[in-house]
Amino acid sequence: MFTSRPSDDGLKTWNWLVVVSANVVLCALVAASPHQPVYDEQWFLYTIYLLNRQGLSLEFLREFPGAAGPTFTLLFAANDWLFGRAFPWLRFINVALLAAVAILIWRILATSADRSAAAAPSPALLAASLTTLPTVGVSAGMALTEMPALFFIMVSVFLLTLAREPNAKAPAWLPAIGCGETIAVAVLGRQNYLAMLPALTLAFGWPPAFRRHDLLRIAVIGAVVALIAGPVFIVWGGLIPPKSAWSSDGFSPANAMRSAGYAGLIVLLFAPEIFGVLWQRKRLLAAATLASIPLSLATGHTTVPMASLVRPFSSEQLTAAIATGFGFLLSLSAICFVGCFACYVWQERTNWLMRFAGSMALLGILSNAKITHQFSSRYVLVFLPFIVLATAPAVRTNWHQPLRLAIGACISLGALASYYFGQ
Repeated sequence: MFTSRPSDDGLKTWNWLVVVSANVVLCALVAASPHQPVYDEQWFLYTIYLLNRQGLSLEFLREFPGAAGPTFTLLFAANDWLFGRAFPWLRFINVALLAAVAILIWRILATSADRSAAAAPSPALLAASLTTLPTVGVSAGMALTEMPALFFIMVSVFLLTLAREPNAKAPAWLPAIGCGETIAVAVLGRQNYLAMLPALTLAFGWPPAFRRHDLLRIAVIGAVVALIAGPVFIVWGGLIPPKSAWSSDGFSPANAMRSAGYAGLIVLLFAPEIFGVLWQRKRLLAAATLASIPLSLATGHTTVPMASLVRPFSSEQLTAAIATGFGFLLSLSAICFVGCFACYVWQERTNWLMRFAGSMALLGILSNAKITHQFSSRYVLVFLPFIVLATAPAVRTNWHQPLRLAIGACISLGALASYYFGQ
């Protein structure tokens, strides 16, 4: 069970203090944020104007301007029709969705039938810790597209936990249908959530020895996704709206590396225990370090983290050095993350939630190779809940856990502040 030892009560209090403080600051930043769209917000909010002008029509789908689908547009348009479009309060929609995602993770961890018995923080604290992780603040504090899709995919995972109950009778078909519907809505907000379909097979049988009704439920979920999302993809002539199809031409190994690198740094803050094998076997760490040098050189130029905050206090030469150093760090983190995380998922393969969520996280993180233009660390966010679900049994309550959560929160909130006030 997910329980904390009595001696950990003081640390638990500090962890909660960090989580609550981070979310209070997040809400304060949103309340004090600019009263007009910033950065990509104007671009995404334009799709609401397009929907109001054309309605939910074939023309609207064909002219949709973004690479992500219309899930964000429909959800934010509903708020627009009900309450209007007032800044900064419009940004609180995504703050509310972040809270809902944390609640869903909590319920999934708390109700999963075969969760680990390892001594770890409570499901509530593990779920709430998501809100402190880097990349979360920007997507939650701005009117961007990640949070709506993330909310629906986590609803689908919650429904999946109901649909796969081994003793469930006819009512289990209802959550299976709901699971398919919410996956489809999530896919229309972030197409790489299609990775959920192959990962579904890992949520039922292991080793692959499925009962007939398990196979039927997987088929029902897949059919519902195809019936809802399929027609949209047919209209688009692919997985991306025609006007943005150029953004997914080919593959970008460099972006796959960056995605895995960011994921590794985040796991280092949330569940450093995953990397324990590197400390136990120093030769593996040395080999990863050596391998990261050519990988960093091969992937080329990288961006400066929180550039709008760094550049005013840095010379051109120092900024270039930071970019180079950060590129090496991402390469090292990517190698360590993929290797250690894959080994961890394999070790936990008898636990359905661990193998499903872990495989989904790996598939999703690496699927960012299809993003060939304008990569952002925000794209890692859409798979962070799966990382939290997969690594939850490995997390231990220790003296540096509150410090790690605080570092993550500072990075997250600092990045958000740089978007608001660093222009």
